[in-house]
Amino acid sequence: MSNITVIGMGLMGGSLIKALKLSNQNYNIYAIDTNKDNIESALKDGYISKGAYNYDNIEDFFKCSDIIMICTLPSIALDIINKYKHLIDNKKILSDFCGVKTDIFNNTKDKKYVGLHTMAGKEKGGYINSSETLFKNSNAIIINNENADDNDIKIIEKLSIDIGCSKITKTTAQKHDEMIAFTSQLMHIIACSIVNHDHFLSSIGFEGNSLGDHTRVGTIDANMWSELFMYNSNYLYESLDKYINCLNDFKEALNNKNIDKLKQLMSNSNNVKKEWFEIKNSN
Repeated sequence: MSNITVIGMGLMGGSLIKALKLSNQNYNIYAIDTNKDNIESALKDGYISKGAYNYDNIEDFFKCSDIIMICTLPSIALDIINKYKHLIDNKKILSDFCGVKTDIFNNTKDKKYVGLHTMAGKEKGGYINSSETLFKNSNAIIINNENADDNDIKIIEKLSIDIGCSKITKTTAQKHDEMIAFTSQLMHIIACSIVNHDHFLSSIGFEGNSLGDHTRVGTIDANMWSELFMYNSNYLYESLDKYINCLNDFKEALNNKNIDKLKQLMSNSNNVKKEWFEIKNSN
């Protein structure tokens, strides 16, 4: 049996405890969340065996846990790590669900750290919107430090599979943040930018599926995502700058009435996307 303490039961932490329970893989789940209603609801529904809505007994939770999984905003996660990591011995795995990893990694170098990022989410957050199937068929990204051995990594890999993830990628904290700036954070910026376009509200009746597809993540938790953007501002700035250059290629072609350039840009997109699918399907 694996004993796990989950700290933070918003969308991700709540979905984690529900998915672990659904897996029937013999996890004994504890939880800490400052929202008393979340704890009481999780206890009532049998998702956790023990819960607390403050940190008064956090040492007791850590003592009986094999894994400590922090599912909060990065700033809160860092605060928890710096205040309480002295209570985590070298037999326990310290992990997190945070959407950026470099700062977390840099503050866990003296612990057995195996971070996890599941590429799944919803437009609405909070425990009330958590789901036992949120991670089904999603990608999982794992980052570990040198204190974690192969068995520690395999434990978090198994946890990822148990909650429904279908593919696991292992990488460094820096590479994770660089790629997440493009695959996730930039996508949210693009969606918000389209929604902020002065034609968006007047588009009703003129729209096709592509508008909805491109703006799905335009409904956004401003507090959470602004923090994620700031913690990853350097990589995100670089990714956004490259994207603006791509937009400018189209802008200049249109301004110059250059149909050949437009065709070239579109043909290149087709070729790259074809290669992308070939790589994706071969893995």
